[in-house]
Amino acid sequence: MAQALRAEARAANQRRALILSGTADWTLEGARAALATASAAQGETAWLTDRPLAEPHLPVSAGERLLGTELDTLVYDAHGGLDPDGLGAALGALRGGGLLILLTPDLDAWPQVADPLVPLGEAPTTQGRDPSRTIRRLIWVLTRAPGVAIVRQGQPSPTPMPTGSPVVPCRQDLDLTTPDQRQAIAAILRTARGRGRRPLVLTSDRGRGKSSALGLAAAELLAGGEGQILVTAPRHAAVAPVFAHAARRLPQAQAAPGSLRLGHAALTYQPPDRLVQARPPADLLLVDEAAGIPAPLLAALLRHYPRIIFATTVHGYEGTGRGFEVRFRRTLDRLTPGWRAQTLIGPIRWAEGDPIEALADRALLLDASPAADADLAQAEPATCTFAHLDRDALAGDEPRLRELFGLLVLAHYQTRPADLRHLLDGPNLRIYGLSHEGHVAATALAALEGGLDPELGAAVFAGRRRPPGHILPQTLSAHAGIREATDLRYLRLVRIAVHPAAQGRGLGRALLAGIAADARGLGLDLIGASFGATPDLLAFWRHCGLPPAHIGTSRNAASGAHAAVVLAGLSPAGETLAASARNRLAERLPVLLAGPLRDLEPEIALGLLTVTPRPAPDLDAGAWRELATFGHAARPFESVLPLLTGLAAAGLSRDPPALAQDQAKALIAAVMQHRALPAVAALTGASGRAEVIACLRATTRALLRDLAPAGLASYVRDLGQGRADVQSS
Repeated sequence: MAQALRAEARAANQRRALILSGTADWTLEGARAALATASAAQGETAWLTDRPLAEPHLPVSAGERLLGTELDTLVYDAHGGLDPDGLGAALGALRGGGLLILLTPDLDAWPQVADPLVPLGEAPTTQGRDPSRTIRRLIWVLTRAPGVAIVRQGQPSPTPMPTGSPVVPCRQDLDLTTPDQRQAIAAILRTARGRGRRPLVLTSDRGRGKSSALGLAAAELLAGGEGQILVTAPRHAAVAPVFAHAARRLPQAQAAPGSLRLGHAALTYQPPDRLVQARPPADLLLVDEAAGIPAPLLAALLRHYPRIIFATTVHGYEGTGRGFEVRFRRTLDRLTPGWRAQTLIGPIRWAEGDPIEALADRALLLDASPAADADLAQAEPATCTFAHLDRDALAGDEPRLRELFGLLVLAHYQTRPADLRHLLDGPNLRIYGLSHEGHVAATALAALEGGLDPELGAAVFAGRRRPPGHILPQTLSAHAGIREATDLRYLRLVRIAVHPAAQGRGLGRALLAGIAADARGLGLDLIGASFGATPDLLAFWRHCGLPPAHIGTSRNAASGAHAAVVLAGLSPAGETLAASARNRLAERLPVLLAGPLRDLEPEIALGLLTVTPRPAPDLDAGAWRELATFGHAARPFESVLPLLTGLAAAGLSRDPPALAQDQAKALIAAVMQHRALPAVAALTGASGRAEVIACLRATTRALLRDLAPAGLASYVRDLGQGRADVQSS
């Protein structure tokens, strides 16, 4: 069977799959026999298994380490668990003519087999684990996939399902480029040599030669001595093909891990977070697998580097390029409206119609798409039906699952194959949806958390325990200092998405209202979310009735953002706790902004400050007069800085803000975060220190009009008349 599959794969320059289903020992011996009869020794073979085999192998969870390699045979041993991300990455390394050998437990029993690779993710349930919906659906896909042969222990070998694909010649010369690649290389060179601030977005499905196009273009630039080229990606291994193809074109170049040098020109890898922090100079920046990099980091790179290429896989394990292009397009339009797009369509690693590509797309829902825009053109809250979705039914409803997951992919462009498993099998997870005429208009994933026993709750408060999941109660107890937070029960919103064709019509608020009602029916105390804070997200959640209740003091290494918690009470105890959390945030924020949150974006700080109104500072008459002489005369800024802090905290807490955006940013940066005035000028676009001081004086005058005691008005009038020695209060 393996020999026939291999011959068919090589003749068609496509890939095939052999599934061996049975006991662990039987499938292992079957794989070894298949390798011996399928001429596998003529090419590269990789084993992914958690068994201590004599064959060189990697753990099942290390499939992403095969990124940048090319394989003729992949043996994936699912007896040790199934890692959707790793499987997707490993399949991308299998080239045309290659064979996947998948070892599984007996297909009838596999959904009931405990999988050690399933992340608990959310709060673990005390009930027994249900049979895996992910595995049940995967079996359904495998048994219907063309180009796949399934051999079950104790049963006769079947004939593989026909592919219906024409036989095409196999490409022998991997240095040849396709027309798509040549167009992409030309576009990269135009970006590198043309006017700045015109980035290129390069997208393709897997196996289209996107990374090799980056490497070949880099080689041409290095050969011309055209300066310093930086390349970044979510992980170093992802750019191995870039360096390999550049080195192949430049055999005289000096190669080292993460760098390729030719004279004074160099191609160098840097991790995304280090690029943002250090900002090393570059004539061109290549961002590969951009969908796997957090949006704030991408935006920071876009602002700093004038010539930049964003390359990403459309249906990929690093993140989803379709969601990236849709959502990041707004940032591109705002910061660099002259950006361009290029797409690679034709496959290079295998021939068109490859059945394993179709299998991966369907099994991992890499090609899932939301409903068509036209289907939701008339969607309104009144025309939509709210429901808590049954996950057993969802796993068996392929059209609905594809629409729902496709919508999540579009809204959250770092969605990965593992998220599908979490959606179907994550413990204590609930899925909600709004449907319009049978189509998914909005959806949300939510996790049940909290209700910890007193002993565990005390350990969480003391910082000694971090139980899996329970993100909201753990954050509020261990970081916000609310001991009773672990006692209450929460519904945490993990993901929420509204179809782009139906946004701006109140569907998000309608969905959240339905979810809150369901949570009350479950007897929960609070509803909330935790996410990387941005001004837009803070405004969205607050508009939906969930104001911020906590902000993390350090940036998340993956997202580059500070984690915010938004919260609303559902029960009397929950409302009391939510109010306590907001008050604690308001009280502590001025101190935090001067310390660990000193680099927090002022726009985010403003969204936090407006949560709880603060009273005017309790100052004596002399202090008020000092402030007046800064705002209305020429007193130095530094001499009134201690007094301005309280005034700023009170003035900035008003909702809606009484200050213009540029005034609020300058006040937060200079007064509350104690940033140097030249840095404030750079942040606000001011010409220099003098313009910042002028802005702060105007801001102080506005705040004094709203917050100062009535008796200060006469002193201000005297200042205007040059009578600064008047002692009226």
